[in-house]
Amino acid sequence: MRGRKPDPLVILPADQAELERIASCGMSPWYQVRRARILLEISSGRRREHIASQLDCDESTVWRTCQRYRQLGLSGLLADQRQGHSGRDLQITPLQKAQIVELACLEPVAKGLHITHWSSIELARQAVADGIVPHISPRTVRDILHKVDLQPHRTRYWKTARLDAKFKQRAEQVLWCYGNTARLAEEGVWVVCVDEVPTFQVVERRPIRRAIPGSIEQQEYDYIRHGTLNLLFFLVAHTGQMDLAFLPANDQSHYIPELERFHQQHRGWEGCSRSSIVNHPTKRRFAGREA
Repeated sequence: MRGRKPDPLVILPADQAELERIASCGMSPWYQVRRARILLEISSGRRREHIASQLDCDESTVWRTCQRYRQLGLSGLLADQRQGHSGRDLQITPLQKAQIVELACLEPVAKGLHITHWSSIELARQAVADGIVPHISPRTVRDILHKVDLQPHRTRYWKTARLDAKFKQRAEQVLWCYGNTARLAEEGVWVVCVDEVPTFQVVERRPIRRAIPGSIEQQEYDYIRHGTLNLLFFLVAHTGQMDLAFLPANDQSHYIPELERFHQQHRGWEGCSRSSIVNHPTKRRFAGREA
């Protein structure tokens, strides 16, 4: 079976009986029982991954337990090194939680930190520095922020609308076409929405490995570049039909002729005597000529 073989662990004869007693004792602290069972299993030749699965712990826990016994002996192995922690969760008052949330809503520069966004580690450190709590873990900070749905580490872009007279005039024309799509189609006028995807990369990857039980889907990291394409999408609003065109360059000299080509290509269709091709309200609008 694959896997790294554990390093040999020699248990002193005087410690063997004590470890066996602790491993089978229901009154000993849980961490002592687990450490004793780990040493006994390792000394019997079992692998770390099997022991970790059996005791519901991480493989690094198995390794650290063995290292603690090698370096500190049995007394150091059974000692509680949590520095007097009682095992109870830190009691955070509602006022302290509100102060931590308020701190997370501030920019780090307000506290003299040269970072752009808060992390749970920085928030925990700053909460202690400000005297909000005597000590707190980053995990507790994350729990507090999660309950109020606050994510100070994330950013989302948004754009301020410029509602000037020119924008309103163009928007009214486009929105009128959208609002009267069905009626215009009955009169033989199509409303076609157009949008471009410039410099779309064409890459070639090896076939991915589909997900199977015990393994997620995998995709080859490396790929071969085949240049870029400028795509132009057409959507006929009243039918939902789409068309696609490739532009040599994403500029007006190639854009307008492609609109003409779309109009000429579909002018023979039933009910397509005229066309009104519109973009986003802030972009160009092309009105087709009579067929």
